[in-house]
Formats: sequence, structure tokens, C-alpha cells
Amino acid sequence: MFTIKLAGIPIGIDNHYTFIDKQCTAYQCTDKPLFTVSVSEEEIERELQLTDPSLRSDRGYGESVCTYRKICLQLPQYDTFLFHCAAIEYGGKAYLFSAPSGTGKSTHIKLWRSYLKERVSIINGDKPLIKKEQDGSFTVYSSPWAGKEGWQRNCAYPLAGICFLGQAPENSLTSLSQSESARRALKQVLYPRDVLLLQKTLSLVDGVLKCTPVFELHCTISREAAALSFAALTGEPVPF
Repeated sequence: MFTIKLAGIPIGIDNHYTFIDKQCTAYQCTDKPLFTVSVSEEEIERELQLTDPSLRSDRGYGESVCTYRKICLQLPQYDTFLFHCAAIEYGGKAYLFSAPSGTGKSTHIKLWRSYLKERVSIINGDKPLIKKEQDGSFTVYSSPWAGKEGWQRNCAYPLAGICFLGQAPENSLTSLSQSESARRALKQVLYPRDVLLLQKTLSLVDGVLKCTPVFELHCTISREAAALSFAALTGEPVPF
């Protein structure tokens, strides 16, 4: 058993396998946990039956997936929720790129990294957390769970913009209304079964969309696509 800190929240993990211990090394702390998560062998087995066949013998991996899901289902009570996206940092601010799995998140942030070099850094490649701070602002936090590439570092930056991606033969970018943003954002959130936590999750998402610019980018794999999202999200002249 060990304790990690996610979005400033100390969480106990009562693990059976070493996989998750190693995975969470950079996030471990000595604080007293606010809650503790454990996963049964039955839960691991059910998870492995749903995953990639090449990973079905890795019970540590299965425990890790189940553990993060259980953690995220409790986080709304601490004003925090999981948002399925790739999160990058530029100019000390966090920008999120969201899309269904396999439709271009990683590819698009690779374009930013290709053109902006060391001026842009990865926060988390797939499963960052968004937290409402005491002053009402929202901060993007990384976690050890970061998708197949494993792109992540233990860091946090203020949320400054969200871009939903879709593949297209030509590049086009649209600013989304709050209702249009909600329709897309709500597909990328994990929902607790507990009614009060569900309501809290929806309230947090609503809060994010009320104060964050949101865009939809239909794009190719090109410099123009990266330039469109950069200009819209940052409000700066394109430097590449």
C-alpha cells in the first residue's frame, strides 16, 4: 500500500501488484490519504476480458486501469474530474485537445511540438484531471495514467482553452457555443453512479465551459491545422 497525490489530493492505493507502484513513482507522497482505493481479483479479471488480448495476462495492468477508474469516480467530491483529452502546456497555460480514441489527439500535439519545439511541453497525453480551485478558476493536472504513449509529467497549469478535433480533407475551425461545447465535452467525461457526485460532475463541466474558450477543428495533418488551433487557442500570431 502507498499514497499518491493527484490534483493536490492524497489518495491511498491498496495494491496487489507492483505494476501500479512503479507507474505512480513520481506521484507518491507521505501525506495522510483522504480516501483509499483497492481492487478485487474479480474486478481485475472482468477488466482484462475487455482489454487488448495482448494485455490479458498482465494482472498488474488490469489492476491499474481499475484503480484509476475508482479514483476518478470519487474525485468530483474534491472538485476534480477526469477529462479524456491530450493536454499540453504553452506559455505557462494548459490547452486541451479532445477527440475519440484513434482520431488524431496525439498526431495534432505532435504538430505543435514539431513547430514550437521546446516552447511546448506535454502535461498528459490522454487522461488528465481538471480541478476547480478555491478562486473559481480551473487547473489541469497530470496523472500517471496517460494512454498508450505514456506522455505525462507531474505538473499543473491553468486551463486556457479546449479544442475538439475531427479528421477532414480540408482545415476549418469554428468557435463553439456553450451548448455545442457541452454536447462534445460530455462524451469525454467519466460519470459516477452516485447521484450527488453525478450532479457535481455535471456542474464542474458546466463551470469549465462557461469560462473557457472552446473550438472545433476539422483538420488534416499539416502546418495549417496546427497554425489554426494555435492562433485560436492562444490569441497570438502564429510563430511558425
